[in-house]
Amino acid sequence: MLLFHNAGEARSRYSYYLAEILRMEGFVDFSEEDISALDGNSLAQHDLVILPRAALSRAQMEQLVDYVRHGGRLIAFQPEPQLTEELDLRPTYRGLDGGLLHIDTRHPALQGLSSEPVQVLTPAVEWSLDTATAASELAAIRPAVNGAVEGTPAIVSVAVGRGAAVLFSYDLPHTVARLRQGNPDHVDLCFAGLDGIYRPSELFVGQLPTEQMLIPQADLHSALLARLIEELAPRPRLWYYPKPEQTSVLIMTSDDDWSTLPQFETLLDGLRSRQARCTFYVVPNTNLTRDRIEAWEADGHTFSVHPALEADTVREMKIEEPQSALVGPMLAENFERHQREFGRPVRTVRHHAVRWRGYVDAARDLSGLGVRMDLNYLAVSPFLGYMCGSGRPLRFVDQDGAVIDCFQQPTHWTEECLIHPEFVFSFKWDVERALKETGDIIRRAARRYYTPVALNSHPVSFATYSSPLIEGNWDTAVAEGVPILSADDWLNWTESRNQVRIELDPAGGTLHAASSLPAVTLLLPPALELNLGGGRTGAHERWGRRYTTITFSDLSAGVPCRFDYSRGEGTN
Repeated sequence: MLLFHNAGEARSRYSYYLAEILRMEGFVDFSEEDISALDGNSLAQHDLVILPRAALSRAQMEQLVDYVRHGGRLIAFQPEPQLTEELDLRPTYRGLDGGLLHIDTRHPALQGLSSEPVQVLTPAVEWSLDTATAASELAAIRPAVNGAVEGTPAIVSVAVGRGAAVLFSYDLPHTVARLRQGNPDHVDLCFAGLDGIYRPSELFVGQLPTEQMLIPQADLHSALLARLIEELAPRPRLWYYPKPEQTSVLIMTSDDDWSTLPQFETLLDGLRSRQARCTFYVVPNTNLTRDRIEAWEADGHTFSVHPALEADTVREMKIEEPQSALVGPMLAENFERHQREFGRPVRTVRHHAVRWRGYVDAARDLSGLGVRMDLNYLAVSPFLGYMCGSGRPLRFVDQDGAVIDCFQQPTHWTEECLIHPEFVFSFKWDVERALKETGDIIRRAARRYYTPVALNSHPVSFATYSSPLIEGNWDTAVAEGVPILSADDWLNWTESRNQVRIELDPAGGTLHAASSLPAVTLLLPPALELNLGGGRTGAHERWGRRYTTITFSDLSAGVPCRFDYSRGEGTN
């Protein structure tokens, strides 16, 4: 599989983010080249070519079309009209400024995928299929304001000679970036009518309808892309989790917020009874000591910094400067203090009051300070759940397409946003309703979406009013077989999985791990029949499709793991 980039063209800028999406979906066998290297001989070496939005020369178009005619497979995002005409689709020279994507799950290639309509937040072009006898519409975009309108083709499959192409009328990686990171026009502005603190949640006001917030929209876009890759060029992929039976994870965090030691102990007792681990984010002037942290680390918990302004530590002290000017210095000062006081690395983080800066400026600050995973994208009123359209970790991307070396891990709720009786940003629900809403999110994550869920509970809140909600969340996760891990545990897995690579050959493949891992699971789609594997094999249904699974245990860095398979009849 070959992914092209076009480093010199702005419209192609999200191709590097597309590479991150492919790895997140477990495709770790692909090559990457600049479009300038496109030629027929190199194309012929790949079973699938992925083309980002890009302007091609006539010669490049002819090479791509010739590749497809001779049996190649192509996925193209918002291709130029000249290329779509070569592939038997007629451009109408009209389009939509976004809308709702409706996937045709009746189509054999898409059966089993989630059918909820999901937002497209970038422009989509329109094609006519009237003359395309070998074309099949896989999904349509309909205006969000009038779902009854028939809509325009969004994803079209076209048979060309001995090959096939799937064309997207919209730029999927750009849409995923908008869904996950919000509207960049809201940078450093407050739109939610809360307390004047600029949080990541402000980037989603006006973009995310509350009726869509319980759907992991970005994850459904990427799952759709993954299915189409499997249809065009069946190949093994990494499962999201170490073992095949695992379908989600509950990522547990706790913001210190000057809680007392007995309040910490109350929360820790609840975690201990469920064999759960947590990452605690420690404020300035905390009641914790280095000795206390070391004792709790022996139970598997981790401790990082909860950066705060000096004004946060003194009640009613006013902030005299814009927040945008304060976040950078706040981070640097708090990191230095935390490492000096506690001698602990800062690998994951959440800021006090989830203060943010710019679009991804704060993410750049964090990356520069060595942070590997950020949990500041917390659902705050009016949002709950999948504010970012996802539960999965994915690196940040800037508007110029530059990928930032820090994972964005959304946080789906914290207790004071749901049941606190007074806070301006609280829904002020009773516990019964909050348990139902959050329990449904956990169950759907495990049963339907296979996505992680991250939550936060302050020790002071748990000990005084929120334990019925948080313990109910833990118990729901345990009942679903979902492990409860700390943010640092989850980061360790995320980084290790992200470094795994697969080399494919005609008889199978070889898995390479860059670091030691307790387990890694491969999914083989139905078109591939496992002949021999060095791990434990099984079968599991995912997205309505039965996959063969092979799990390698106790992997050592640099030691290859071999697996062999054959292709079923009728596959490429």
